Order: sequence, then structure tokens, then C-alpha cells
Amino acid sequence: MSSIPPLSDDSNDQADQSELLDLVGYNIRRSYIVIQALFDKEMEKHDLRQAEFSVLSVVKGNPGINQRTLAEALAVAPPNLATLLDRLEARGLLTRQRSTGDKRVQHVELTKEGARLYGRALKAAAAADDAAIEKLSEAERMQLRTLLRKIFIE
Repeated sequence: MSSIPPLSDDSNDQADQSELLDLVGYNIRRSYIVIQALFDKEMEKHDLRQAEFSVLSVVKGNPGINQRTLAEALAVAPPNLATLLDRLEARGLLTRQRSTGDKRVQHVELTKEGARLYGRALKAAAAADDAAIEKLSEAERMQLRTLLRKIFIE
């Protein structure tokens, strides 16, 4: 008969994750879980999801952006973006206007209410971000941003 050690009731026991901790993707995913929870808690106060916040941010920085360019900037499929835009437009946060030169193209702009909400949400997002990286020095924060951008910016 094999001898299986009894399960420990000690809550301080931790599973060995050493091999996972050597993987960049695992570290990013674990960090993302922490960051996302803080972000979601802040955005809940503004009734925004991460994707909606991202749309407002890109539209704020690019007034009149067309939907195709917006979808590419956010790495979102056009049908998914259309659904997001429908929700935000129904809330009075943005408007879509057909291009006069090409009726297939729609341009997106924030409404005054959308700009106000985005301003408040941006402050909340910055607070969540700061909370997530509070253990890092300012130099480490800058280095982290730089290194992460190297992964996804061509």
C-alpha cells in the first residue's frame, strides 16, 4: 500500500509555481488579474466596462475618427465595435455621423456628456493604475511601461 501524505490544514502552505513564474505570459496574466480587478472596481462607479472606456479614450484623442480606424486602434473586430458604439450612443456618450464623401464610412465623436464622463473615468483609471503598481518606484513604473509596449507596438 502506498503512503500518501495527509492533506495539511495549514493555510500557509503554498503550491510550487516556480516553473510558471519563469514564464512571462504567466506573470503578465497574474498581474493583469490584479490590475483588472482594481480597474473594474473604479469603472463600476461610472457604469463603464474596460472596452467602453477604451473607445471613449481613443475617440477623445481622435475626434471624428472613422469606425475602421477605431477598430484597428483597439484591436477589436468591427462587429464587436459596432455593438460597443451602439451602447455608448444609446447612453448619449458619443455620436456617429455618415461621411459626406463616402456613405459607408461613419465618423465618431464624443458628446459633451461623453467627454465629461470620460474625464471622471480617466481620473479613476489613473487611481486604479497607481494602486496596482504602488510597490514600484517611479523609475520601475516607467521601465515597466516601456518594456510592455515593446511587446505589442511594432
